Amino acid sequence: MRDGLRSGSGTQAERPSVALNLFGVTVHEAHDVAPPIPGTTLVVVRDLAAICGESEYTTLEPTVPRVEHYTDIVNEYGTRGPVLPAPIGVVFKSADSVERWLELHYVTLSDALSFVENRVVGRVHIWRPGAAEDRESGSDLAAAAAESLRVVRRAAVTTVPLRVEKITGIVLSAAFLVEQELWDEFTRAVEDQGANTPSLRFEVTGPWPPYDFVQMQLKA
Repeated sequence: MRDGLRSGSGTQAERPSVALNLFGVTVHEAHDVAPPIPGTTLVVVRDLAAICGESEYTTLEPTVPRVEHYTDIVNEYGTRGPVLPAPIGVVFKSADSVERWLELHYVTLSDALSFVENRVVGRVHIWRPGAAEDRESGSDLAAAAAESLRVVRRAAVTTVPLRVEKITGIVLSAAFLVEQELWDEFTRAVEDQGANTPSLRFEVTGPWPPYDFVQMQLKA
C-alpha cells in the first residue's frame, strides 16, 4: 500500500529520497537512549517516532517472511514502549512524507499511544474438541462461550470480536486489551473458565502489541 504523498521541498530537499516501509508509531523518548533495532530507522516529529525500514516504492505483499519480519520488529519495539502497529505493506515515498503524515495526525496518534501505553493484548479462542465440522458450531457452544467471555471481559479494559459461531453469531474468539500489570489475573480468568467448562477448550495467546485495536488513517 502506498501512502500517495509527494516528497517534501525547501530545507529538507537535500535529504536523500529513500522510500520507507512503515512498521508502526511509538513514543520517541522510549527509544532515544537505545539504538534503533537493526534494519529500522526512526523518523521523529516532536515526541512521536515512526518505525521504518528502507523499501522500494511499491506495494509490498504480505508474504510469510515479510509478516514474520514485521511481527518481530513490532514486538521488539513493543518491549521498549507503547507501539501502534501499522498495516503490513504501507510504504511512504520518503522520510519527508512520513514527517508530514506524523504532523497531520499528531493529536490522534498521541492520544492512541496514551490509550495503549502499559497495556497488552490477549486473544482468547474457544472451541469444542471433536470433528472439524463441530468445533465451532452449536447453540450449547455459543451459550457457554458467551457467558465465559463475559466473565473474562471483567479482567480487561475493552474487547473486540475476532470470530463468531456459524449459526447464532455469538463470539467464539475475541481480543482483549489488558493492563500489563494485570496480565496474570487475565490469564487466570481464562483458565478458570476452561476448568468450569471441561467440555470446551479455551486457548489464550499473548501478550501481543495492540494489533486488534489500531486503525491508522494513512491518507493526507
